[in-house]
Amino acid sequence: MLEKFFWLNDNETQLLIGEHHMGLVLLSVLIVILISCMSMQIAGIAKASHRPFFRHVAIGSGAVALGAGIWSMHFIGMLAFRLCTPIRYDPQITVLSVLPAILASWIALEILSRDRISARQLMIGGVLVGAGIGAMHYAGMSAMKMGVELRYDPAWFATSIIVAVLMANFALWIRFGLRHQRWMGKGGITVLSGTAMGLAIASMHYVAMRAARFVGEEQRDYLQTHDLGLVIGISVVTVVLGGFVLAGNLISRYRQLYAQLQLSELRQKAMFDTAVDAIITIEKDGVITTVNPSVERLFGWRKEELIGRNVKMLMPEQQRTQHDGYLRNYLDTGIARVIGIGRETTAQRKDGSTFPIRLAVGKVVFEEAIMFVGFITDISEQKRIEKLLEREAHHDALTDLPNRRMLFAILPKAIARADRYNRMFSLLFIDLDGFKRINDTLGHEIGDELLKEVAHRLLQVSRRTDHVVRLAGDEFVVVLENLNEEGEARQIAEKMLAEICKPMVLQSHDVKAQASIGIAFYRQGDRLSADELLGQADNAMYEAKKRGKCGVFSVA
Repeated sequence: MLEKFFWLNDNETQLLIGEHHMGLVLLSVLIVILISCMSMQIAGIAKASHRPFFRHVAIGSGAVALGAGIWSMHFIGMLAFRLCTPIRYDPQITVLSVLPAILASWIALEILSRDRISARQLMIGGVLVGAGIGAMHYAGMSAMKMGVELRYDPAWFATSIIVAVLMANFALWIRFGLRHQRWMGKGGITVLSGTAMGLAIASMHYVAMRAARFVGEEQRDYLQTHDLGLVIGISVVTVVLGGFVLAGNLISRYRQLYAQLQLSELRQKAMFDTAVDAIITIEKDGVITTVNPSVERLFGWRKEELIGRNVKMLMPEQQRTQHDGYLRNYLDTGIARVIGIGRETTAQRKDGSTFPIRLAVGKVVFEEAIMFVGFITDISEQKRIEKLLEREAHHDALTDLPNRRMLFAILPKAIARADRYNRMFSLLFIDLDGFKRINDTLGHEIGDELLKEVAHRLLQVSRRTDHVVRLAGDEFVVVLENLNEEGEARQIAEKMLAEICKPMVLQSHDVKAQASIGIAFYRQGDRLSADELLGQADNAMYEAKKRGKCGVFSVA
């Protein structure tokens, strides 16, 4: 059985010796390298396709083109071979022999279009590709019809298959192993891996031809000629087919990219138009190029009124002169004071009103052109809430007077000013007499109204520089700064006491309040802390209560 396929006889006198036309051999190699490079490019297109349909179309069409290239290389190589006996080819077997080549090409492109591949998958793929190329070659050889018998040398036969597998593995390895090497670039890797694949195919063919043994007698009067017309026709058809397939895939890829670009632009436009934040793009000289609808809403300007004008028009007057300097300094030195740094600042509306914003500016470079993008957030509500929280933290909720926390922020500053400018100030500690009785008999609502009325009356008789504080419950503290003598503090305290003791009507109830007031003084060099000073005023207030209430007592 093996004798019908392999040449096992040592008698070489029965063998015919053929020869190759080296020009046609070179042509066959160049064609298969060219088609292999095209196929590698198609594999890259398939890899970049995110939609399965386009990926399968790219792989399938590329497999047909590469399979045709393998077949053409084989057939041109056979036409380059000359033997002293007539040779013809069975049309059916010749056509069918392209199928293993297409299958091998499909396997190769399927592997090459993947993002990752293991060493085991790479080896199996190389074996399958090499086996497919070998099957195509030997199927094509079986189509030869001639007056001599065709056998194969076992060693060279095995060598041809090994060469095909090793070279196919090498081509696949180049594609994956060197893809992260930047010095070659994608184009260089495509050409290198395509050349390796083409050489794998050609090497297998010509090593397999070295394995062929033609057994029989030559026809001395027969001289085989090379059909150059057929060679040229096969070459042109193969190259045109590969070109059409590559062009079709490139057009398909371009349409995909164009569709993705349009979708990306639509998404960006949707985000740009619906963004709550105002977005402004400006040239490097500060001229506005685009604005989103939020800019019109925040600033009151129409889009047509803004584009083409300097962005300084959206800034308060005191900031406009600084803006050009920031941009110029950044472009000249690269030092970013605004670019890439989010900050809080103030913007100006069309009507001249100002409002707080958070501004972030980014730089975009298009080739040699520079553009800046500003993202503007209106933080008016945030600032309002911050002020409200700060006021709640430092003011009494019932009377809206500064609270104990605020008092201990005020006193150290007052002490520091007194020490520095040799001034005196005093602290009035006010406690309502009989407040619990009013709460118990008339209710807490009346008690709260009483505290608010007392706070109002204290503010009415205090000076602009004084600080009236609700310390806790029915206790109030007044800080009197810039006093020339102690008597001034007592006069103000008595005035406040008289105001508190005036009758008041609270929810149809006649209420008469009374209070005891203690006075403490701070003079330059006393070295009293805020707690100590408050303690002195508190003690003075209790002394006033001991002396009959509804009176004023001061610490000497």
